[in-house]
Amino acid sequence: MEINFYIHDPLRFSLLIAFAVVAIIQLFYFWVFFSRLAFYRRKHVSSQLPPVSVIITSHSELNFLGENLPFILEQDYPKFEIVVVNDNSDDDTSDFLKQLSIDHENLQIVELKQSLNWFKGKKFPLSIGIISAKYDLVVLTDADCRPTGPNWLTELVSTYKPGTELVIGYSTFATVSKINRLLRFTAFFDALFYFSMALAGIPFKGVGKNLSYKRSLFYRQKGFISHYILKSGDDELFVNKAATGKNTGVLISRENRIVSQKPLNFGGWLKREKNRLSLRREFKLSHRFILSLFGLTSLLFYGLFAALLALGVSWIIVIPVLALRLISQWVLFGMAMKKLSEKRLWPLSPFLELFLLLIDLVLRIILLFSPKKKWA
Repeated sequence: MEINFYIHDPLRFSLLIAFAVVAIIQLFYFWVFFSRLAFYRRKHVSSQLPPVSVIITSHSELNFLGENLPFILEQDYPKFEIVVVNDNSDDDTSDFLKQLSIDHENLQIVELKQSLNWFKGKKFPLSIGIISAKYDLVVLTDADCRPTGPNWLTELVSTYKPGTELVIGYSTFATVSKINRLLRFTAFFDALFYFSMALAGIPFKGVGKNLSYKRSLFYRQKGFISHYILKSGDDELFVNKAATGKNTGVLISRENRIVSQKPLNFGGWLKREKNRLSLRREFKLSHRFILSLFGLTSLLFYGLFAALLALGVSWIIVIPVLALRLISQWVLFGMAMKKLSEKRLWPLSPFLELFLLLIDLVLRIILLFSPKKKWA
């Protein structure tokens, strides 16, 4: 038999064993974790719809606010307010918001006229927005984002059940960028992990474009104080610290998602990816291990496959293993994409995944030489 032949060749036999091990690890991720999103069915829908505060921070984003704010104001929800924190904008955002508030009593405007240098990014204005909110239940999104349906708030809030303090939703892209398909796949691939892990009782991340939590949780976690030195992470790092298997819910909906319209070129996308990987260095150790193990074994899988073929190992042994991995990916990715209403990505998913993994590897190497920021 083929296997018996390779037992007497230490190099090829060792590589075959390694190939089998990484294949098993990969299939474990697919069928133990990713299948949770692929086969997800919503079970709990609460009939209680308490009043909520939608928080948006904006810095000179008049065009985005003009395009997207009406979609949020028109949400079909019993009682809600929108708190827009105008963070030192140098355009006509202030006048626009004041005019809009004349016809919308539930639009609350918070004007920030001074920057506080010791706070980075949007953490300070977002904190001010949360503190200024009337209601305990807050929903976060961005000025460049819009909901895809009028029942976004209803579906998000109805996900809460007794004990839930935080709900993670999905956000994707609908831009005029030439790389919009890559942007959408990046959002999907990221969500594949954070939804699957949350459904497995290991929530580790949420995206601030579609995120909700209770102010009581925010205060109990002392806001963003544990990572205020970092410019970003108001969503990911907060969720990584505050979310547990018992207090976290997920909103997975085809009709009611959030889409970002901010265009990005390839350089801007690379910068976002680098920042995302940089933030992961601040995650809990167990979360970093789970995320890194998948990326490492994915690259090893393809590398070992190529090495075995190059060393003359029979395709009858290695091709079926590759086929099993690819079939698992196509089946589960396709079902998960359908759950998230991501279209025209499925045929390219193996190639886009490998591309992302290679980019992540390069960026991780670069980050090895970029020291983490330390407390003063």
